[in-house]
Amino acid sequence: MIRSISIYFNEVTENSDLRFTPKYFVTLHELKELEKRTDIKIKKLGEVAEYVISGSYIPQYSDKGTPYLRVSDIKTIELDLNPHNLAYVNENKIKIPNKIKTKIGDLVIGRTAVLGICSLINKVSSGFIISQHLTRIRPRLPTGYLAAFLNSSLFKKQMEIASYGITRLELTHAQLKEVKVPILDNQYVERIDKLVSEADKKHMEAIDKIYQARQIFENEINITHQDIKEEKNYSINSEALSDILLPKFYYPKYLNTLKQLKEKFETVKLGGVAVDIKRGDEAGSENYKKYIDKNESDVPFIRTSDLVNYEIDNYPDYYIDEEIYKELNQDVKEGDILYTKDGKIGLTAMVTKEDKCILASGIARIRIREDADIDPHYVFLVLSTEIGLYQALQRVVVAATLPHLQTERLAEIEIPLIESEKQKEISNLVKEAFELKAEKKKLIKEAINSVEELIKK
Repeated sequence: MIRSISIYFNEVTENSDLRFTPKYFVTLHELKELEKRTDIKIKKLGEVAEYVISGSYIPQYSDKGTPYLRVSDIKTIELDLNPHNLAYVNENKIKIPNKIKTKIGDLVIGRTAVLGICSLINKVSSGFIISQHLTRIRPRLPTGYLAAFLNSSLFKKQMEIASYGITRLELTHAQLKEVKVPILDNQYVERIDKLVSEADKKHMEAIDKIYQARQIFENEINITHQDIKEEKNYSINSEALSDILLPKFYYPKYLNTLKQLKEKFETVKLGGVAVDIKRGDEAGSENYKKYIDKNESDVPFIRTSDLVNYEIDNYPDYYIDEEIYKELNQDVKEGDILYTKDGKIGLTAMVTKEDKCILASGIARIRIREDADIDPHYVFLVLSTEIGLYQALQRVVVAATLPHLQTERLAEIEIPLIESEKQKEISNLVKEAFELKAEKKKLIKEAINSVEELIKK
């Protein structure tokens, strides 16, 4: 779609930024048209925020401690709280000022690299430390409404024209405070705030159910991973070698964990209970579209970084034309298990009824047979624990610089058959969690779409 607007010479010369790029003036034009409307008020972000505070650089991470939020942890409405992704700070070694810690009701956005995405801080993420590349905002408006707007196309467009930088985008507090925020009547604002608040509640309930399921599984297998030694130097007899000639395959911690598991439980191979294990496709970077450029029918393109909190991120970095989605015909269905096999190995997710997507080649889609005597929700849970992760890491090869796990090796992962009632309890909790996630996704979509409709009227 080609769009044209007229820009007068004095609009260029009078502008303090002295920009001369089409996107800059298209966005300014949209904002001016919005300001002409009588049904909404336009305020600056600085006017509707109690404070705007950036974080600090922390020189040293730890394995445990207070979570340290980075740009990669910021996702649409919610943070990525996957423990395998988070960094931590030991506050016994480094004194952290309270001003760079999150509080319930804050909003957190990136101010460099990835702009135009906002996460809500709730009781789970309160007290987290923010890096120097993040900014936390305390709204004077209802938090859910501002969170929805700060994930909208208009905010993303304003980020594109506000930011600057030679090697990467940067955003100053002064620029952020100038961002225009459209506000309708209280009833409209409160409705969107309620949608986001309800979505956040369901999100926390879902995460808690998955945590409960993990605890049941860990208690049942009763393997304390910390007690299994981390041996850096080890040897193996030649007769014990298999067709996998990778040092990590024979790493004692991994082998001893599996040995303990098999002494206690019967196991089945993942490939034995799966209909198939298929990898995704590369759609070609020339077909990528950002959120602000996409059409309504375009489909989320899910890369390994888009598996967040055990689910698909419905607002990823890129979208793909629906025709390509139909051509690829990946047959992704509700209940399928997703597993990252390239780069960051071992991130898991399940597909909900609210998901429609194209999977990148770094993700494997696992479908459990209907006639298998094992529930896919239980298999998902096992794959998301150290039991699944260790077996995957054993089989990882590095192609050039990128870690890679072949789908046929993924099929070799062994799933322990714990007591059937415990399997059922775990499966029910995980099933309930993903039902909540589906409801949450629907609410978030409604909230953000409501803001988009307001802007486009």
